[in-house]
Amino acid sequence: MLRYVDAILTDPHGVTDAQHRELLEHFSAAQLVELTAGLALFLGFSKIAVALGPPPDMPTMVVPTPDWSPDPAA
Repeated sequence: MLRYVDAILTDPHGVTDAQHRELLEHFSAAQLVELTAGLALFLGFSKIAVALGPPPDMPTMVVPTPDWSPDPAA
């Protein structure tokens, strides 16, 4: 699943046929559409939140984005 999310984040057109077949083993086509739409919605909201900034009295915490790149040693 993380490989799919990573593919969507780094290159939305980069999901391979093998990844698509693997996802279809676990999800229906309708579920994949819903999953992809949800990811896009959440990513869009995060961009809006960054652009608008937090309310002045809201404490914030920076959490780094995980490195989902493939392990070169593997």
